[in-house]
Amino acid sequence: MHIDLIPIDEGLHDGVAVGTLDGEPLVYVERTAHVRGQRLAHKDIAEALIEAVDAAASRVLGPEWSKPLAAVTGLNQRTCNRDRIRQWGLPPWVLVLLARAAASEHPRAMGHMLLAVASLRGGLAELKHGNRVDAVVGKKARALVEDASELVEWARGQRRVPGSQDPETES
Repeated sequence: MHIDLIPIDEGLHDGVAVGTLDGEPLVYVERTAHVRGQRLAHKDIAEALIEAVDAAASRVLGPEWSKPLAAVTGLNQRTCNRDRIRQWGLPPWVLVLLARAAASEHPRAMGHMLLAVASLRGGLAELKHGNRVDAVVGKKARALVEDASELVEWARGQRRVPGSQDPETES
């Protein structure tokens, strides 16, 4: 039994499609997994699920992904431990998040960005007018990306070109 957490177009299935199980769409209705309309007991897919979560989360958040996953999702850290996932699974929306992030062209960079946005959101109290928090976070995130890009460019410019006699820089 093999599970791949991969993005699947929404609306094609009754429930939340999180990937595939042996090539067939794996769909959750509430917290119950289904393949081809057949209900699956969590205990029957638990090992395959933890392997799939480990593969996707490692691509996005690194090998020690449990705490970062909790930070990004806002879930309790215990909920994101391998043993707890093996026993209870994860909400389908977390599996979709991992599938989408792991499918990114730059999954590790996506992981860093997810953590950065979660960090920025964590410091902001909920504001009135709904999406205002998202707008503030987006503005701050864009400014930080620009600052970080400038710092990387500056730092790399400080390296001495091989053969250079410039005493101000070093490789």
